[in-house]
This record gives sequence, structure tokens and C-alpha cells, in this order.
Amino acid sequence: MPAPFLFIGVVSHEGSRYSTSQGPSGLAAALSTSLMEAGVATEVVVDTSNRLQTSLNPVSSEDVQDALSAQVRLEDEWNVYLSGSRLSGLRAAGDSTLRWGRRLWRKFAPPSTSMVERLLNIEMAHVALWAQGLSSGAPWILILEDDASADDLVDLSIGLVELLNGSPDGVQFINVSESFDVSKLGINHLLSATDIDWAGSVTRRVVSASRPVTNTVCAIVYRASFVAELLREFSSMPMRPVVPIDWKLNKALMSMNASGALGADSCWWVVPGPIDQLSMRGDS
Repeated sequence: MPAPFLFIGVVSHEGSRYSTSQGPSGLAAALSTSLMEAGVATEVVVDTSNRLQTSLNPVSSEDVQDALSAQVRLEDEWNVYLSGSRLSGLRAAGDSTLRWGRRLWRKFAPPSTSMVERLLNIEMAHVALWAQGLSSGAPWILILEDDASADDLVDLSIGLVELLNGSPDGVQFINVSESFDVSKLGINHLLSATDIDWAGSVTRRVVSASRPVTNTVCAIVYRASFVAELLREFSSMPMRPVVPIDWKLNKALMSMNASGALGADSCWWVVPGPIDQLSMRGDS
């Protein structure tokens, strides 16, 4: 059997309020059907596993505190990475101070250990789907979180296939969700136009980033060869202290950029993204 053109993985869990995503009415299944009808081979895998064995790897209250501190440190590092310089200025210093202030408050009112357990399970699901996507032989791997949604499936299907077929070899991953607006993320200065047009029916821009950056991991398309590198990078990173997968991917991108493994124009964005993140919209 020939390899699919696109592997579609869905990260979900039992009891999710977005459980529709796991079945035939979910975005992954609907997108796969639309693409298959157009002659584009796909493979869909929905992951609802809980891989963390808490009896062997219990999560402690210290793990919770370590996780909270690690995320704040990583957010400070990310701000430096985005600006290309050391944190400076009143606004940057003020934002960092606020983050550490909230962190101090959470020292006395921390979340439960189940929060860290869930983050670990989400990370392991993403890693497992990257590996399965790589094993499928597909040249492109789309990973969706279960709150991903698309109002216009035809626009998404046509636009996505044409975009992947037209992407230069240097493009390693493409952000296709509209989780956060690029202005809110503070990355406008990193983005520039490409000569690729979005082929779907909705007006969208395809832009390139001068350094690799993500929206959230709600909907990212990865080139398979990059996934192989990303899996190696993740295998070298400790599981704890635990940070959300969005931030751990950011950390991996910073490391790969610093080593020269991932440079300018390796990351593209579709703006606005054809996929919405329902949890960001307050929808259920």
C-alpha cells in the first residue's frame, strides 16, 4: 500500500468536552474524507491514551512547584528569543515581574498534581503521534488537538494541499491555527510575505518567519524529515520539570535555532489560520 500524502493525528482523551473530534464528525475525519474524495491519500490516528503510569512515576507537590517556575523561566527566555536581545525596557521588565508575582502567589495556592499529570500525558501523546506519522511514510504530518475546528472545510482542504505541494524544501513546519493573533504574540516583526498564495476560497496570507516560532500546538503541519529531527531533540530533553507541550516545543525550537539546525524561513504561517482553537473562543 502506498504511503499517504498526509498523516493526521488527533490528541484527545477520554471524557474530553471535545469528544466529537474523536469520531466521524470530527475535523480530522471530515478533512480526511474531503481529501480522499479529491484523490489525496491520508491516514488518521486519534490518540486518547493516558500513558503516564503514576504508580511508577508519581507526581509530587514539588513537581507542581517546579513546573510553575519552569514555565515562567521559559516565558522569559522566549521573550528574549523573539526580540533577539536581552530583556530590556520597562514593559519587558514589567511583564516579567508580573509573571514572577503570579508565580509567588501560586506557591501558596498551587494547582493539583493532576494538572502536571495531564500535561505529561498530552506531551506523550504528541510525541507518539509524531512517531506514528513518521512511520506512516507520509511526507507531511498534521497534528491537531481535539479543540481544533474549521468552518470552511473546502477552503481548508484545497488551501492545505496546494500549500504543501508548493512549499520549498526548506519549509519545515507551518502554523495553520488561529489560536492567537500574531499581533498578540508579538511576532509581526519576524514575519514577511512569501510568493505563495492561499488557494482556498477565503483570503489568507502565507508568511515566512525569520526565526521559527509557533502559535499553539492546536494545528501544526510538520515536514516528516523535520519530525525526525524534532523527535531526536525531544529525546534529549528531560521530562521534568514539566511545561505545557506548546512551551516545550518552543524550547526545542530555540535550541535547534541556536545550533543552526533550524534557521530563517523554515517556519511558515497562514494568517488568519484556517483552523480555530475552540478553547480559545470560549466555545464548548
